[in-house]
Amino acid sequence: MKKRLAFIGLLFAGVGLLSAQRRMVVVDAEIKVPVRDVQVYTPEGLDTLTAWDGTFEVPDSFSRINFRHPHFVNRYFLPSELRGDTVWLLPVANALGEVVIWGRRRFDERMANILKPSPQQELLDQLPQAVPAGPNVLALAGWLYEKTIGKAIEKRSRRKKHQKAMREKEAEYQRKWDMLRDTTRVASVNP
Repeated sequence: MKKRLAFIGLLFAGVGLLSAQRRMVVVDAEIKVPVRDVQVYTPEGLDTLTAWDGTFEVPDSFSRINFRHPHFVNRYFLPSELRGDTVWLLPVANALGEVVIWGRRRFDERMANILKPSPQQELLDQLPQAVPAGPNVLALAGWLYEKTIGKAIEKRSRRKKHQKAMREKEAEYQRKWDMLRDTTRVASVNP
């Protein structure tokens, strides 16, 4: 009885080794988020979609594995090129996510409605103006300040920061010079 159980255990272990599979994940290379519904297929007959978390299982032996998704560049890998458990897909550049096609009649209706005032605009026209129409004096004063006095103040603060940094460097060089001079006097006094 024990021999039969041992044999059955070894048999299941052998079957497990024969059907070994790797668990992998497909990830967007730009935003580093797993990608769902990527079609994964091999010439040997594997054809599957990635799960919601981007995972899929692939057998250890295959000649080539292909990845296809409408929003990403199609890729394929040879077994020697797969390192680790992550496959990075590049999004398709200059691709539209959605295209809406309207017929001629719909286009004409939209163009006709552009010239009509909207109901909200009619209501807004009935409200009294809270801000009197005319030039915005505060905005003009802010712009003048920014273009004239603001630039001078900024330039002065940059100059002060630079001068402070130069004074600190000069003080550091002076300390080094004093230390060097002191060591040379000590060396000349004690031959």
